[in-house]
Amino acid sequence: MTKPRSGGLFATLAFSSSILLSACGGSSSDDTAKTPETPAIPQESGVCGQSGEGINHDALMSTNCQYLSSYRLFNDPANPTAEPNEDGIPYDLSTALFSDYTSKYRFVFVPDGEKAQYSENEAFDFPVGTVITKTFSLPASTAFRGFDNEAMLETRLLIHRANGWTALPYVWDKEGNLATFKAAGAFLDVSTVHNGQQFDFTYEVPDTNMCKQCHQFNTADSSLFTPIGPKARLLNNEYNYAGGTENQLAHWDAAGILAALPSDLTAIATVPAYEDKDKPLLTTKSDEDLMDLAKGYLDINCAHCHRPEGGASNTGLHLEYWRSYDNNQTAHGRCKTPTAYTDRSGNGLKVDLVPGNAEQSILHARINTVKPRERMPEIGRSLVHQEGVALVASWINSLPGNCDPLTN
Repeated sequence: MTKPRSGGLFATLAFSSSILLSACGGSSSDDTAKTPETPAIPQESGVCGQSGEGINHDALMSTNCQYLSSYRLFNDPANPTAEPNEDGIPYDLSTALFSDYTSKYRFVFVPDGEKAQYSENEAFDFPVGTVITKTFSLPASTAFRGFDNEAMLETRLLIHRANGWTALPYVWDKEGNLATFKAAGAFLDVSTVHNGQQFDFTYEVPDTNMCKQCHQFNTADSSLFTPIGPKARLLNNEYNYAGGTENQLAHWDAAGILAALPSDLTAIATVPAYEDKDKPLLTTKSDEDLMDLAKGYLDINCAHCHRPEGGASNTGLHLEYWRSYDNNQTAHGRCKTPTAYTDRSGNGLKVDLVPGNAEQSILHARINTVKPRERMPEIGRSLVHQEGVALVASWINSLPGNCDPLTN
């Protein structure tokens, strides 16, 4: 069904349509106005064209369908933000990877009778047949979020097939009715208003090879593709389900999709929540709070690459949440000269992290720019996350010590 849109990418179109309607003597309350017909969903051939009420598991496990709707993952094929079919479960992360101020809607579908294996530090080991969906939707103003106020941009699928994980990006049309597979990714000209400032920018949908850049997990024998978000430390918090608020890990356990969950959830190291609205509170945080918040932010935004098993392992900058800063200060960048970075800012930056001085820290500079070859993460964003930069700066400035005489 066609949904009204008032957000981001389509605000101008909606406004223009309203003017045209008024000029022609029409209005939304006109009894003679015709209700638009529900757009026909394209039917594919072969396994992607199979009909049925539930999820098209055969297609998910075997074929990259042209249209997201062919997999029948959601009750409403034009709304991947609610009402998953079968036993799909929504979830959220305590602190999320920044993606240009988009809203994200996540669901996990685990095959009936199967369970993901709990891990203390890594993403859970999901069984073959698992599907993880993440929809990116941009509001016209970040002050007013929600499906009816947003323009859907893309839905990414992670499908665990017999030969491993497959990443498929689906890009939504301007009407928000149909999402089409784009192996080469896409560039979308969009806009949003955040804190009273308008951002007109190009949102990048990653191609399938770019997905591998962030999701790779290297071992001595192989390089695996793994999920990033579904980790115990990011899920050990409450979620407002249709049936009430419940701890996400407990909910997954009760739903029968998670094995070996510890009985004491309070013993699980947990990334604290940090949201954009928390920025004004940074000045009230203790040094310990800033350490915890910043390490959680760096964990989800950086540590999938900056870890011994990640694509940036050779940098020596290892930022996993569970890695103690006090016992691994060099791994966090303290007074460490980067292995493959030349400062082009003109500010004389020499080391990754200078305690007490964010402005002289390369780590801070690289998350505070959008310049190619300068910004971090290298992909996944076109804007600077103002609130994330503020958090990291507050943390660095709270750290004792210095790097003299290196930074003099």
